[in-house]
Amino acid sequence: MTEPTEPTEPTEPTEPAPPAPQPPEDAAAPPPAAPPPPSAPVPVEPPPAPPVAPPASPPIPPVVPAGAGAPPPEPRQPIYPMITTFDETVTMSRLWGIPLLGLMIRWILLLPHYIVLAFYGIVVVLLQLVIWIPVLVNGQYPAWGYSIIGGFIRWVTRVQAYAILAAAAYPPLSTGGRHDVDVRWDESQLIARWAGIPLLGVLIRSILLIPHLVILYFLGIAVGFLGLVTWIPVLLTGRYGDWAYRIVGGYIRWQNRTTSYALLMTGPYPPFSLDD
Repeated sequence: MTEPTEPTEPTEPTEPAPPAPQPPEDAAAPPPAAPPPPSAPVPVEPPPAPPVAPPASPPIPPVVPAGAGAPPPEPRQPIYPMITTFDETVTMSRLWGIPLLGLMIRWILLLPHYIVLAFYGIVVVLLQLVIWIPVLVNGQYPAWGYSIIGGFIRWVTRVQAYAILAAAAYPPLSTGGRHDVDVRWDESQLIARWAGIPLLGVLIRSILLIPHLVILYFLGIAVGFLGLVTWIPVLLTGRYGDWAYRIVGGYIRWQNRTTSYALLMTGPYPPFSLDD
């Protein structure tokens, strides 16, 4: 069974709200809103610079022992256009230093050289009759003269050095070849043409050489006495003494320069020196 509902009171009709007043048409429009103030620029940070590597220190040079990395010294220029050289580093059997016996054996071994050089010397003397012609005409010693007469001087020098123990190798039976001792000339050198005047040129040169001949005479006596002791270093060390190369070798060198000047083979006057 349903309960009776209460009667509802009648509601009063509501009046519509009056419309909002409209602004007059001739009224000025409101001013536009002012733009917002510009914002301050935001500072842009520059990109970070790449890291700078510290300067590299120069490399430390390796420690080189004194004299190990030094450049080789330049060869000394000869003082004369004719040189006589000895290989002072060669060694020989100590038996060659036995007093008298070593020298006597060497002199016997050199007998074939003495015989050949005797006949060779005759040829050299005969060539002096014509060797002045190229000097007088061209002002130069001929190449064939250096080959024949120069070869004779080279051969005699090697035999002489072997006989006094200043050379270890037996000299070859020729004007050339390899050996401990060598003699060379500057074949391009000029020679005064007056030296080629027959007889007169050689005579003048021989007179100019008188001081050398006097010195070589006394120096040869000293070298002869030194021959009494030069065998001692050979017997003890198997080498010719350095001081012997200096004096005895210097005597042979000086002798060769004087001979070459007398035979018109060199132009300049020879120096008064034991060195080249």
